[in-house]
Amino acid sequence: MRAILLVFNLLIYSYVYAQKDAHLVNSDFSTDSISAMEQSRHSKLFSARSTAALASTNFDVKYYRGEWEVDPAINYIKGKLTAYYVMTEAGNSISFDLSGALSVSQVLQRNTPLVKSQTGDVLQITFPANVAVGTLDSVSIIYEGVPVSSGNGSFIKTTHGSPAVPVIWTLSEPFGSKDWWPCKNGLDDKADDGIDIFITHPNIYKAAANGVQKSETPIAGNKTVTHWKHQYAIASYLVCFAVTNYTVFNNSVTIGSVNLPMQTHCYPESLTAFQNGTQNTLDGLQLFSNLFGTYPFITEKYGHVQFGWNGGMEHQTSSFMFNLSETLVMHELAHQWFGNKITCGSWEDIWLNEGFATHLASIYMENKYPATTKTTRASEINFITGTPGGSVKVDDVTNVSRIFSNRYSYYKGSHLLYMLRWILSDAVFFTAVRNYLDDPALAFNFAKTQHLKAHLESASGKDLTYFFDQWYSGQGYPSYQLEWSTVGNSARFKLNQTTSHASVGFFQLPVPLLFKNEGGTQQKLVVANNTSSGQSFIEDLGFIAESVEIDPDFWLITRNNSIVRGDPLPVVFTYTKVGCVGEAAQISWGTTSEKNASHFEVEKSSDAIRWSLIASLDAAGNSTEIRNYSFTDQSASSGKTYYRIAEHDLDGTVMYTRVLQSNCGSELVNNLFITPNPAYTNLELHNANGIVKPISYRIFDILGRKVFEGKRLQTQGSIPVAGLTSGLYILQLETGKGDVSRSFRFVKN
Repeated sequence: MRAILLVFNLLIYSYVYAQKDAHLVNSDFSTDSISAMEQSRHSKLFSARSTAALASTNFDVKYYRGEWEVDPAINYIKGKLTAYYVMTEAGNSISFDLSGALSVSQVLQRNTPLVKSQTGDVLQITFPANVAVGTLDSVSIIYEGVPVSSGNGSFIKTTHGSPAVPVIWTLSEPFGSKDWWPCKNGLDDKADDGIDIFITHPNIYKAAANGVQKSETPIAGNKTVTHWKHQYAIASYLVCFAVTNYTVFNNSVTIGSVNLPMQTHCYPESLTAFQNGTQNTLDGLQLFSNLFGTYPFITEKYGHVQFGWNGGMEHQTSSFMFNLSETLVMHELAHQWFGNKITCGSWEDIWLNEGFATHLASIYMENKYPATTKTTRASEINFITGTPGGSVKVDDVTNVSRIFSNRYSYYKGSHLLYMLRWILSDAVFFTAVRNYLDDPALAFNFAKTQHLKAHLESASGKDLTYFFDQWYSGQGYPSYQLEWSTVGNSARFKLNQTTSHASVGFFQLPVPLLFKNEGGTQQKLVVANNTSSGQSFIEDLGFIAESVEIDPDFWLITRNNSIVRGDPLPVVFTYTKVGCVGEAAQISWGTTSEKNASHFEVEKSSDAIRWSLIASLDAAGNSTEIRNYSFTDQSASSGKTYYRIAEHDLDGTVMYTRVLQSNCGSELVNNLFITPNPAYTNLELHNANGIVKPISYRIFDILGRKVFEGKRLQTQGSIPVAGLTSGLYILQLETGKGDVSRSFRFVKN
């Protein structure tokens, strides 16, 4: 975990720096053009074709085999698409999405013609009799024609180089697949067992597609059949091919114990640029695999295929690239995890694809170019808050500009993730994201925002409903008005908040404040857990502060903040701390001045969000003497417990100290250890501190699935493991209150 945390202490790369970077293949390419060009491409697709997938939902596609014949010099396709499927509802027909511009000559089932009909962009196939639920079968659709024009995408015949050389390439997101092949073109059905692609083309060209190239077979008529095979579940819009006079070169990168092939198809005139840019891709594959789990398609390859659209498209295992700008490379590579392994299940959740891809590109850039951190984050936040409204959740899935909004789906989505990292900690956040990616119900399937939210909540133990209400479906951002003052080494400050949009009355956030002394030789970052507007806080800094800065590292989406220095503090704290007396927590604090102080209240929380009053102590009042206070919480729980002190003035003003954290209830298991490891029949639990108390336990396999649990085990005793299969497991101990106290990894032989 240390390596992960070190990486994420680095910061992100700026728009300006990307445009000036000498390593860029094409100096005309800039970071924000990724989303701008995608938006342009999608807009043309939507305006040209239907905005909905109309294939029937009574069957589940298991596998596709596409047999396509094209010539890059001719805008035409001949095809045979075979789909294997299982009926999910009884019926006598199924229907595919397919452009009405393409003519279907036959539909065969086991070489027997079936009745077919085309209405608009729907191909309906009728069976001789009713088909039962669970029936596995296949149909082959034979068709040809001139694919409809969809602007910059779908199915494009164009040229490259000088003299001009013809090229055909496909680009189908979001609904363009049906323009050139029959499929289920929605976000609800992947081909679980992948696809075989056979491309017949003139033998002077090379053909690229998804997966691994299995063969190039010469046939009569100066033609070649190129076979590509992809064996992972795939959404229709991620299926691709391209044909021209490609130059092909190969690289590889070690990921774990696997030597992953990296294959590039580029135009001959771009060979040097693509060769020079490939190392960045190899570095990104290692970085993202270390942080988010092994490259999802590790048994096949990752590839780049050059094409003519000024941007990129994350076709599964085979990203189509205009050039190898680092930000573009990392954005499309990141989609192999976020967008391809897990695909958004609705266009309103496109941020699960684009927000994550934007964020991962920033992770790579901040790792490599840390010097531009603050200016870049400030620039992006300034762009996000350039309008007072706008949500990450897409509220109009028929409006392509809204779906692929660079302001909201890309950059606000990315900075939503920054805020989650800040709130939860990098360790918790990235554990949750890896759990999300590895969830058997989601991996190589579709997901929505609530699925990510559930994993974030499970890993953190926090209810994040408020956060997603405010930042995912809510609109706008907060502006802070900070009032602060000092007495001696203490600072008192009050945070007022206004919001830019009426949909959110208050944004609940932990707000970082950086206090500095004169000259900046001493500084302290204070985190104010801001749960209401007008909330006041007190903090012992250890030095006399002369300035303060709101959110110095730009973790939060905020704008138009103001800072005002006011009158001295009525109460000066010398210290606040929490210690342990056995299993009880002792909260103590000291003051050197109590001007107009009424009383102190001790508050307690299990999540640092919801607080309850557990004690009230009278203040000394108008006193300049040193005072010390303490309270012992005998009901401390075994997990993390949070405390804070609220100081009440005689005029009704309330100020809060920083949040204190205690693990006192876990002391009884701090010295636990297990033997033997590896284990054969039993794990022996030993407790060096001699305290024996009831405790529960659960055992999880390496995929996080619970395989065994026990109740009322003593903190010294045996845990049976003979029934487990060989492998790596996690033993999780809990107290009677359900708090996780200790975890161990062990091997079962």
